[in-house]
Amino acid sequence: MRTLIAIVTSCLISVAALAQDYESMPGYVDFGTMNEIYGEPRVMINIGGPLMQLLSAAAAASKDPEAAAIMQGLEGIRVNVYDTGGNLAPALERMNQAKTILQAANWQPIVQVQEADEQVQMFTRVNADNMEGMAIMVVNQEEAVFLNILGNIDPAQVSKVMEQINVDVDVDTE
Repeated sequence: MRTLIAIVTSCLISVAALAQDYESMPGYVDFGTMNEIYGEPRVMINIGGPLMQLLSAAAAASKDPEAAAIMQGLEGIRVNVYDTGGNLAPALERMNQAKTILQAANWQPIVQVQEADEQVQMFTRVNADNMEGMAIMVVNQEEAVFLNILGNIDPAQVSKVMEQINVDVDVDTE
């Protein structure tokens, strides 16, 4: 029993340390939570640190060295997907708040779609020649998606990273 308690305690301390590490990373975006409006996210992914390395090793073991190389430069991936049920106002407000904060922090907008049935915002944080963060926000009648990728990112490879962790984010950048 003591061993189990020690393992659980170690895991909780590691998770707490990981959460603190996210916030200190240059590519971190605080989207806040919308649980009070939409309930728990339908999809919630928080991957970082050792788990990120484990996924990179798994990609290498599955004979996908390209995905492994991409993931090796990443420090974290955070995804929250909420069902909006047609109630877009709170999600759009959160998107606009994040957009204002990102622009004030010199993040660069790379995709903005303002259509009647869907709004998309994609920002990157670039330092010298390195992209060290990406934020993607999508709001439509069915869902609100808030995605934050931290670490060294090759923008052309984002869809491959999302496939590797089994997240379907369809952002057409053509």
